Amino acid sequence: QLFSTEETKQVLRLSLTEFSLPKFYLLFGISKVKSAAVIAFRSSYRDRSFSPGSYERETFALTSLETVTEALLEIMEACMRDIPTCKWLDQWTELAQKFAFQYNPSLQPRALVVFGCISKRVSHGQIKQIIRILSKGLESCLKGPDNYNSQVLIEATVIALTKLQPLLNK
Repeated sequence: QLFSTEETKQVLRLSLTEFSLPKFYLLFGISKVKSAAVIAFRSSYRDRSFSPGSYERETFALTSLETVTEALLEIMEACMRDIPTCKWLDQWTELAQKFAFQYNPSLQPRALVVFGCISKRVSHGQIKQIIRILSKGLESCLKGPDNYNSQVLIEATVIALTKLQPLLNK
């Protein structure tokens, strides 16, 4: 059996129960359904009325991403205690960092939030990069305050910096 400790099994049970509650649907961007399974397993073959544009897509707030990431991190850390050579967190952190420092209006803000939430250490160089990203976002906002992507990028950098600041040397 993969997860041997009772503590890990308990964390997994509680997390599954928690994610199944309707209040968590909003965190995953699917609050307008009665059951998450309805939207997750819906297919155009079974339900001809469904098409990618036939439902209103909900926005996924960065604060929701922060909550979901922290919940997934808790699950991952519980599982990693039972697997001594597990590198899941290192791999996740590597991927989050890669996308956080790469310009992409859709992925970069989300990756910054995830990187901030899951990092266990941070270098001054990484903080410098995040501050540069913040600076570029602020410049974009000054050029045109209606730039939604810049506002999201600014919010993401602030969340990331808030999470990473305690990891810096005094």
